[in-house]
Amino acid sequence: MSLKVGSFTFLAESSQMDFTGKLMLSVLGNRLLDSAGMHAEKSGFGMAFLNEHHYTWVLSRLAIEWNDMPGQDGQYTVDTWIESVKSLFSKRNFMIKGADGHVMGYARSIWAMIDVDTRRPVNLLTLRDGIMAEYVDSEKDCPIDGPGKINVKAETPAVTTEAQYTDIDINGHFNSIRYIERILNLVPIDEFKNKRMSRFEISYHSESFYGDKLDIYYDNNPETGLHMFEIRKHDSGDVVCKAKICFEARS
Repeated sequence: MSLKVGSFTFLAESSQMDFTGKLMLSVLGNRLLDSAGMHAEKSGFGMAFLNEHHYTWVLSRLAIEWNDMPGQDGQYTVDTWIESVKSLFSKRNFMIKGADGHVMGYARSIWAMIDVDTRRPVNLLTLRDGIMAEYVDSEKDCPIDGPGKINVKAETPAVTTEAQYTDIDINGHFNSIRYIERILNLVPIDEFKNKRMSRFEISYHSESFYGDKLDIYYDNNPETGLHMFEIRKHDSGDVVCKAKICFEARS
């Protein structure tokens, strides 16, 4: 496989299953981020380099689409590659495959890099003399739509939550996957019993920190199968993230 593509194999353990016997979406989300981090590390712009220069990667958008999820004790592989690099953002794609090589799904993501001291963006085109451009693979196919616009019309929050110890990541802010867990917990259990999640997308707009109170707004359209979410800071009303889930009939 080309050095431009990282390939990482994982085991779907019993503790990572949901009640349907399939890998939880939040676990898959973590494995996508793990794969991105490991591939960046191998390519020379991972955590070792970032820590030395007080930089960090920031996930801006993520869209995942799948026709199947790994089952208990099944191996699966995540392939990841950079589709494009611009000064402020980089597009990174993923392909999820089962142990027999069949494609289970794809994901698209958009990333930025910031200086943790100044909170200012880092120019990706000049990072390490333009090293990221050497790892761009614009020809490899990722046949799903990228993240789109998400408009939530709800006027009152469905729930108010608070950022706690287990929500905070190594950078000191609310972990991006923890938002996904909060969002999934708002969906009625019968949706998961009677239908199949086929697509999830999320966009991140601002950071939240330990102790922040967060309001989650939720729209559910039974006719389209779309569930829309918006998380705002309780005190300021600032939008933290938006998300959308697509459900479809089980085959």
